[in-house]
Amino acid sequence: MKDELVRDCKIHRKTRLRTLLIGILLLSCPAEAKTPKLNITLAHGTALEQKRKQQIERLAEKYDLEKYTITRDIVVDQQAINHSAPVLTQNLRFLDNDDRALSAYVHEQAHWVLMTRHRGEVREMLQDLKRMFPDLPIAVPQGDGNEGTSYIHLVVLMLEWQALEDLIGPERARSVMEFKRADHYKALYATVIESRQQMESFLKRYHVKW
Repeated sequence: MKDELVRDCKIHRKTRLRTLLIGILLLSCPAEAKTPKLNITLAHGTALEQKRKQQIERLAEKYDLEKYTITRDIVVDQQAINHSAPVLTQNLRFLDNDDRALSAYVHEQAHWVLMTRHRGEVREMLQDLKRMFPDLPIAVPQGDGNEGTSYIHLVVLMLEWQALEDLIGPERARSVMEFKRADHYKALYATVIESRQQMESFLKRYHVKW
């Protein structure tokens, strides 16, 4: 009887150890990306547009972009400026930098967050943002050249930053934001970076989130 109890204890101990090891292995394995299938078309069918398409697909495979993909229809156009509507369009910029290319993707998807979920609140948001930042420069390259869209871009940039932090971590995300601050929409990126707490409170107030 004693031998049977000892044997049962050993078997139980081995089973517990095996279960524990399996649990550790499962926790250490990264979850597979769940990015939905993207419908990417090329405007001109050039080799560089194809390279950009492959870069987007590689990023979609590497990162879980399900949360950050509002529209799956994407056009790669080497002659275009990146824009969100009527079809999300990406040019060839940042072919040599995946973090910045990822930022371009989530930036345009952030516009779709506003277009699809908050269209009726944009006018109210605009007035609120103008009260918060009454002297925001809007002329290119400080803004986008239009008062309304420059102010609304503050929301887009905050969403962009949040997405990047989730996907590539705070340090690399901050590096991308600082690069853009010196590159384009300079005053807009500077405002978001320097007034993050205000912008996060603004997003919460309007329930704007990914």
